Amino acid sequence: MMDPRFTRRDLLRFGATAAGAAAIAPLLEACAGPSAQATPIPTPTASAKPTLAPASLTVQVGVQNVEFAGILAAEDQGYLKSLALTESLLPFGPNVQPVTVVAGGSAQVGVIGGADTFLKARASGIPVVAIGTMYQKAPSGLVSLAKNPIRTPKDAVGKKIGLQSGARGPWATILSLSGLKESDMTIVPVQFDPTPLVQGQVDGFWAFAFNQPLVLQAQGLDTVFMTAFDAGYKFYGDVIITTDQGARDNADALSRWLRATSKGWDYAFGYPDAVAKLVADKGPALNLDVKQQTAQLKAEKDFMSSSKGIYSMDQATWQAGIDILKSLNQLDKAITAAEVMNASILEMAAKLP
Repeated sequence: MMDPRFTRRDLLRFGATAAGAAAIAPLLEACAGPSAQATPIPTPTASAKPTLAPASLTVQVGVQNVEFAGILAAEDQGYLKSLALTESLLPFGPNVQPVTVVAGGSAQVGVIGGADTFLKARASGIPVVAIGTMYQKAPSGLVSLAKNPIRTPKDAVGKKIGLQSGARGPWATILSLSGLKESDMTIVPVQFDPTPLVQGQVDGFWAFAFNQPLVLQAQGLDTVFMTAFDAGYKFYGDVIITTDQGARDNADALSRWLRATSKGWDYAFGYPDAVAKLVADKGPALNLDVKQQTAQLKAEKDFMSSSKGIYSMDQATWQAGIDILKSLNQLDKAITAAEVMNASILEMAAKLP
């Protein structure tokens, strides 16, 4: 993110155990020469690996920049094809709600930025379940200019706060934890280009730690970034969801998708320059800057890395999030960590080549 020459569209975003190699090793074939005996003895052959039946998935992601680099790289590098899987990525817009898309059957799997929004949906009776998480802690937060900083939620009182539709849930949670409410400030609907912040239309802008703040800094602007995590929003980020029925009926295809895309992430982090160019080439309408996308991809790694592997999640972290929402009376009914996550598909994925 060193090039200050960014257009408004440059600033767009929304946006299992890791594989040990960047490509799938070829199957070995057993070759036996003819027997020297008069009666040939059958030569044992290498046991064939089971052939996977072709499968396909429709996936709801965000704006297809490097936030989803591993998913795009999985297709480009043939990781999906090697597991007999094809994917169809649905287009994204500022008002797209992944929970609604997945629960309504338009996609078999989706990525939702706000873990609390997912938990509230589950508690309201929508049968969605987490099968993995991209970010081990939410990378979102509020960026402001240093000349008018917002360092804590209370600094937002009386100011204009720019939020995308998907940010309303996390921001409401942060405000509640601080004893505040939206009426204490002015909420301004925005998209993902932080130009409203630069032009003074808002005082704070909901952003990703590795996106808009770095882009603004590259333009020579001094910024302050209040992370959602530090503000009390201690949740996972970019949760991978399906429905309860989907977890049962599509477990095989979903496990292949998790495996292939986790290998895609390994490749993306190993070759960030090449993958950033790939992403930019795949979405010419976004007018993405390759240098900026490369920097963003490198920064993402810290948020995704886990000793347990990419996409890993645990009940303790989920329960902590549930407890936060419960303390704020934001859940329609009691839910448990065991019911909001399904680790079995991730376990299946880890066993795939």
